[in-house]
Amino acid sequence: MQPIQSYTLPPDKLIQAIEYAHARNMLHFGDFLISVLVLVAILRLRVVPRMSRMSPLWIVSAMVLLVALFDLPAEMYGHSISLRYHISIQGWQSWFWDWTKEQIISVVIAVAMLLPFYALLRRQPRRWWLYAWLASIPIMIVSAYADPLILEPLFNSFRPLSAKHPELIPPIEQMLARAGVGIPPERLLEMDASQKTNSLNAYFSGIGPSSRMVLYDTIIEKEPGPLLLSTIGHELGHYVLSHIAKGLAFGSVCLLLGLLIFSRAVPWFISKWGESLNIASISDWGSLPVFMLLALGLSFFAEPVANAYSRWQEHQADVYSLEAIRGLVPNPGQAAAQAFQVEGENGLEEPNPNPLIVFWSYTHPPVAERLRFSLDYELVK
Repeated sequence: MQPIQSYTLPPDKLIQAIEYAHARNMLHFGDFLISVLVLVAILRLRVVPRMSRMSPLWIVSAMVLLVALFDLPAEMYGHSISLRYHISIQGWQSWFWDWTKEQIISVVIAVAMLLPFYALLRRQPRRWWLYAWLASIPIMIVSAYADPLILEPLFNSFRPLSAKHPELIPPIEQMLARAGVGIPPERLLEMDASQKTNSLNAYFSGIGPSSRMVLYDTIIEKEPGPLLLSTIGHELGHYVLSHIAKGLAFGSVCLLLGLLIFSRAVPWFISKWGESLNIASISDWGSLPVFMLLALGLSFFAEPVANAYSRWQEHQADVYSLEAIRGLVPNPGQAAAQAFQVEGENGLEEPNPNPLIVFWSYTHPPVAERLRFSLDYELVK
């Protein structure tokens, strides 16, 4: 691959990237508005109070599935966009099966979380937010530990990286030795992503014994030698810098703030409109759509904060990668830049995205910014 100085796209891909970004942005903000309207309609139509004869288990299950069904057209549109621009290659039958599994998991989790939560609301009408937050901390830790062991295999297949790519193990082990950390080879995995997508990705998941680094088979194919080592170095950075643990801590603080807002806003809402909506109290199951509506709004307007934190972590991992592969590849900055070029072109990333969109919804710095930083960092070094 020829040395590059900036992130560019061929004219045809540039047009596609702009169209793809516009479609995704419209879907993201439009889906939020539709979800708000659906929850407002559920409140106005007194859907939950009309379920008063049902058991709490069925009320929670019905609400989760009702919201999911109203959101299904937007999710289908999102998948159709990915198919249109050749990001996804997953057929509709497979996609619907994954969607069905997601809803089953959502119902199980919602029931397991909300039944104790409403019991807490009844028993601790003043301090429920504090006890809920304290209970959430071990739940978040258990979830981070269990997700790669239980949930991820439900949607994708994995195999040891050494099974098909033993040549990658020595340089990875060299980087691990430099970092002073040990990850057993059986926790270096390749995901059979090419059955569903053309996208290129790698990630770290899990904590403690469940932690593992995963490389998509697509990125192994598309990024030769030094480029792939740059990507591996980035993911190793997340591990060495404890980004998962720090992310859990950040999430717990955000959750505490959210629960404090809930503790004030939900009782105020019920005191003002509860009678007309047949919601007797905060512990009445009729308040469930109120909690859901407020959670939706808070999560949406907190996106810039959460995504800014994510971009900061991603930048840290970029810096770590440039140092981790020094001496393993001839020019770390150029290797990283070429990797970003391949990933950006493959994923149809805009060269000049709208700054407001970056601020609101980008979890990673723009590709052009990451590429430029890699080249400038190498010059400084």
